[in-house]
Order: sequence, then structure tokens, then C-alpha cells
Amino acid sequence: MYQMTKVLSAVMLAVLFASCTGGPRKQFQATMETPQPGIGPGPSVIIDYKNKEAGGTIPEWVNRWLVGGSGGIETMDAYLSRYAFVAHAEGNNFNALTQWSKGFSPDLDFPRLAAARVEARFSSDVPFPDNEYGSFFEALIRAASDAPWIGAERVDDFWVYRKFFPSGGGGEDQGSLTEDESWEYMILVTIDRASFISQFETIFQSVKPSPLPSKAQISAANRVKDRLDEGF
Repeated sequence: MYQMTKVLSAVMLAVLFASCTGGPRKQFQATMETPQPGIGPGPSVIIDYKNKEAGGTIPEWVNRWLVGGSGGIETMDAYLSRYAFVAHAEGNNFNALTQWSKGFSPDLDFPRLAAARVEARFSSDVPFPDNEYGSFFEALIRAASDAPWIGAERVDDFWVYRKFFPSGGGGEDQGSLTEDESWEYMILVTIDRASFISQFETIFQSVKPSPLPSKAQISAANRVKDRLDEGF
């Protein structure tokens, strides 16, 4: 059951635009925020990025996300009162990635970002969330994914082109590792913290799990709700 929930909320699509596939590497994979930003087969180096030829630089929010995820973005002065979410897609088909970015809608796609992060929060301190919270866990993630969240704003987007090296390697002596090069597109979405918490509490109270969880399981879920912001 837990694995099914992971599919519902953590992964937007396992492989998108399947008709474009056929190469040795995935052509396009999109996720609702990568748990470990920048994960790859080994160390990497950014060899191209959006607006590089025009003299542009990599935005600070991208640098912080690549190193520390959304938590890094939320320490920036501009986002201290907001939660930051990043939708992430990668592959070697730049046109498909661009179309994904153009089609991304905060109104339609933010619920999956929110559900993925809620799931991660409720899973962070327990090895088996289904046991800890009973049927309430899956019902909550589904409700968060289906809810009409209000106030999410698309702030920015950016892409980078990275070369990954085998673990323990790196540098020019590794040669051209075309099969380990990848485009990555990131879309930054933010929402007011107080508004998010208020909407989450409404969703939480509306959940009607079946079968009914035990009192201990309901209490466990309430404890996380009451301190959602810790480690969120």
C-alpha cells in the first residue's frame, strides 16, 4: 500500500512522452520534487544553463536547491514567509522538457507537489507509515493530491545541462561521457506558509479513512499535524 502511495504522490510520471523514447538513457522523467536534488551516478559539473550565452548567471534559488533542496531556498530573505516547492524534470530530450515546463500549471500541478511533501513529512520519523497511521496515511495523501490548493505561485524556472562522472572520479580526464549527460528543468513554486498550513489543516480534518484507524494511529497523525512545520 505504501509503495502505491509513493507512486501517487512522489512521482508525477515514471516516464513522460513515451513516444520520444528509444535512446540508452531516459529521454524525459518528471518528478514532484526530487528528494535528493542533483542525484546522479556520481559527481557532476554544469556545462550549460539557461541564458549562459547572454551572460546570465545561475539564480541563487537554483544553487541552493541543488545543494540543500527546498529548505535551502526557504532560508533566503525573499522566501522566509513562504514554502518553496520545486518541480523537476530531467532527460536528454530538451524539446520535451521545454514543453513540460510550458504546460506546467500551479493550479493543476501544485497539489501533487504538496502531497509529495506532506507524504515525506509524515514518513520522515517512522519506518512504516501505514502501520503508524493506519488507513489515515493513504487517505491523507490522496486528499492532499486532490485538494484545490489556493495561492500557489509559479515564481521562476531554470534549466541546466550537467555531465555526471562515476563516483570517485570527475574532471576532464574522464573524457566525454555523453550517456551520462542530462538536461534538468526546475520550476520554482511558492505559497504563503500560513495559508498552506491553514489549508492543510482543513484537508486533514476532512479525511475519512476506511477502515477507521485506531486511537493510537489517529493520535500519531495528529502529533505530526501539530508540528508539521518542523522538518517540512
